[in-house]
Amino acid sequence: MSYASKLNELRPEVATQVIAQYPELANLIKSTLNEYKDMLDSVISSDDSSLNQVYGVLNKEMDNAATSRAEYISFAEKVRADCSKCLDNPDMTPEQQREMLDREIEIFRMIDKKVTEIRAEEREVSQTANNKDSEKRMFNWKLIATASTVVLVAVGVGTAMLGGRFDIKLPTKK
Repeated sequence: MSYASKLNELRPEVATQVIAQYPELANLIKSTLNEYKDMLDSVISSDDSSLNQVYGVLNKEMDNAATSRAEYISFAEKVRADCSKCLDNPDMTPEQQREMLDREIEIFRMIDKKVTEIRAEEREVSQTANNKDSEKRMFNWKLIATASTVVLVAVGVGTAMLGGRFDIKLPTKK
């Protein structure tokens, strides 16, 4: 960013009037920057509030998944223990014992399946949180870039009106 004064090219009485306007330019720049800061604070605060709500929901989902897993495993373990008690019955035939062992194995498979499902849900919730965080960062950078451009244009216009040349060279993406 550069500023080059053109005052030396003006008639002395015009240059005097331009110089008299510099305090107003300074006030314009100051008020523009204050509004810029207030706007950014407001938007970021609103965005943070929204993000906190999303994280609250995601945390609740993670807690529910953990509770669901614990309850399912506890219930399945009770059913499996009941099946195991049946094996203590001396009157059971070998075929009935095999049936009970098959049921116990099926319970273990069901537990494994449920735990796998819950882990997949937890990964999905984590990915959602990660995506939301990335969206927030991109939004904040876009907001800052847009607001900064507006401020620079306002300052540039004010400066140019007072007899100066204001050049801005923004970095480019490669």
